Amino acid sequence: MSESARVAVWGAQARARHVRSRAAVAALLLSCAIALAAPVLSTARAEEAPATPAPQSTVDSTVDSTVDSTVDSTAPPTGEPIPKATTSPAPSPQIDNPGDAQFISSNRTTVTGSKAADQEIQLLSPRGGDPLCIVNDSSTAWSCANVYLQNGPTIKLRVVVTGEATLSDEIAVAVLGAPTVLGGLTGSESNGWVRGTGHPQAIVTAFLPNGESCSGTVDGSGTWACLFEGLLTNGSREVTANQISSFSSPSSSNSSTPVTIVFDVTAPGAPVVTTPSGSAQVSVAGAQYTGTGETGATVTVFAGAYSVCSAPVVGGTWSCSAGGVAAGSYPVSAVQQDAAGNVSPGSTPVSVSYVSDTSPTATPSESAPVTPSGTAAPGGAAAPSPEGSAAVPGATATPSPSPEPSTGAPAPEAKEPRAAGPKVAEGTSALPGQWDDPTRFAAAIGPSGSGSPFPWFQAGLLALGALLLIAVPSRMLAGTISRTRDGRPRRVLPLLAGRNRVREEFEVAPTLRLNRWVRAGAALLAAATFVMLSGPIVDQPAYLRLLVAVIIGLTLVNAVASLVPLWWSSRVLRLRGTVTFLPRYLLLIAAAAIASRVFDVHPALLFGLLGSVTLSATTDAAGLAGAQPTSAQRGQLAAVRVGALTVLAVLAWSLASLLPGANDFVTSLAAETGNTIVLAAIGSAVLIMVPIGHTSGHRILAWSPLVWTGLTVVAYGILFAALAPLVEQVQSDGTGTALWIVAATFAAVCASAWTWQRFVEPLRR
Repeated sequence: MSESARVAVWGAQARARHVRSRAAVAALLLSCAIALAAPVLSTARAEEAPATPAPQSTVDSTVDSTVDSTVDSTAPPTGEPIPKATTSPAPSPQIDNPGDAQFISSNRTTVTGSKAADQEIQLLSPRGGDPLCIVNDSSTAWSCANVYLQNGPTIKLRVVVTGEATLSDEIAVAVLGAPTVLGGLTGSESNGWVRGTGHPQAIVTAFLPNGESCSGTVDGSGTWACLFEGLLTNGSREVTANQISSFSSPSSSNSSTPVTIVFDVTAPGAPVVTTPSGSAQVSVAGAQYTGTGETGATVTVFAGAYSVCSAPVVGGTWSCSAGGVAAGSYPVSAVQQDAAGNVSPGSTPVSVSYVSDTSPTATPSESAPVTPSGTAAPGGAAAPSPEGSAAVPGATATPSPSPEPSTGAPAPEAKEPRAAGPKVAEGTSALPGQWDDPTRFAAAIGPSGSGSPFPWFQAGLLALGALLLIAVPSRMLAGTISRTRDGRPRRVLPLLAGRNRVREEFEVAPTLRLNRWVRAGAALLAAATFVMLSGPIVDQPAYLRLLVAVIIGLTLVNAVASLVPLWWSSRVLRLRGTVTFLPRYLLLIAAAAIASRVFDVHPALLFGLLGSVTLSATTDAAGLAGAQPTSAQRGQLAAVRVGALTVLAVLAWSLASLLPGANDFVTSLAAETGNTIVLAAIGSAVLIMVPIGHTSGHRILAWSPLVWTGLTVVAYGILFAALAPLVEQVQSDGTGTALWIVAATFAAVCASAWTWQRFVEPLRR
């Protein structure tokens, strides 16, 4: 090898050794720098692991490949802390159940959802105030049980993180919880009515264990009531209810908690008034009223149209005192209402005269008709004021339900309590003066239960007596008079006063044509006014309601008496029927009403027809008249008319017996309308059945005596059953015997006249 070659090799080796030396020195310096910077890095970046020096391996194997990169990536520290790395934001809590826009059928529910671990969340109340619940645990799921939510179509639920209002979730749900059942109209006992609370305008359906149900709409105050109209019997039953509203339909709420209600559908018997007695005289300043009744019931005393006083029945007796009745003679009667709300028939009226007190001096208790503290009348012991007594007798006060244990949430549908009016002390006067006050026409008609044990059998016997002593003799007398005149028409007025003017005083008689509806309305209003005059009338709003009820009743009676015969004449007889207004019927209506008022007949004997239906021949297309109606067809049509009135009276009486007691505007109006229909329909049927003149009874008798007899007995039987209180009064005061004697005398006179004219008079010719 030449010298130059050796020098080149040595130079290359020297350069390699020099490079390796520099690499070793650099690695040593780097290790020292890393060792010195480790404490600073551990302080500035606590969460990061301290840097460790790269391991020193064989320097020769790493010189060419790692020197540059190692130097670049391990720059010496600057002495400043490394900034903290950015973290992701915490998640918002979520509501998983119930879902958004879901319907909830209960006021109590469970709300669940999710959250981040170690988050504290709050479920806010939709009404504000304290949160519904607070959850603070390490779980990622949360739950709030038994949360109370009020009813409504949009109830908002919001969950938030405590201290972080922006971390939240919100949904809206519809809620309709179960209604409540409070009991009957007057408490825990019921006559078929049940009541409770619910969501306004919702429809509540109440159920009995046997599946029978009734429905009612919740009013604006949150109360509802409905009547079980099936074959309800006495006894205790559990009642539940649910409700459905416009925002929940077709879904309904859960059923309410069962409430046990004692049903009592048997009306009590009529009470008895023992003081004052018949024909007694009492002072208008104040009088004591006593009697007997059903224990637990409330008795209300009436003096004519005056609602005088009311008192509870304790131990089978009752007593109250009041004044304020105007001077005059009035029939005093009483009705009682049991705890379930059933109203009895009226007691047998006794006639009492109220006279002005002319004494110059009087004790304070005698001069004060009303004793606010509940002090009894003179000579009576003071009695405590009954809790929850009604201000007006007959208007049943609804007691407040017993408070239930608090559940930490307000009761659903709780309303602000109504302001209670002043209490009326027991035994004080409570004169009517409101629209809701009952009138004489609202009292139940029919047997009172205190008279004959077989009221319908007694009514049947009276009907047979009327047939034999009144109806048949009347026909005999009418026939006798007709044969005596040889069929000539009577001319009573010309015979008495003569005639001093010609029949026609004008070439063309002046006529005044009125619209038929105007005439019908005027006649109906006049008839209703006459019917109201059959009983006492005072200046109270309730008598305007009575006028409306009488107009409705008379309208229905005349509609049935006209439309049914018209249908029969066209469909069955194939003849033309025409409704004819008869002004003379107004005289009959007035006469019946005045007689009822003068002789104090209660229930009143009414006549309510304003016209009749006449038959005429039909005409064909050519204008030719067909066959004229026969007497048999006229009799058949009259029988249909009487039968329709009788059926109407029975139906109205049956429906009226199902109605609750007259204790507010609606029930009083319904009772007055029903009683008007019964009395006017059956009274009209009885009067037109009298077989004299051109009455329906005469036509029926000429067509079929058997049909006339049957209809007469049925009509008279229903009439005497409706007038059962009057019959009891007549029997109790001893005038019944005198009436039988008068009827028998009338029958004997008629029979004698008929016998003389038929058998004796021909022999004398």
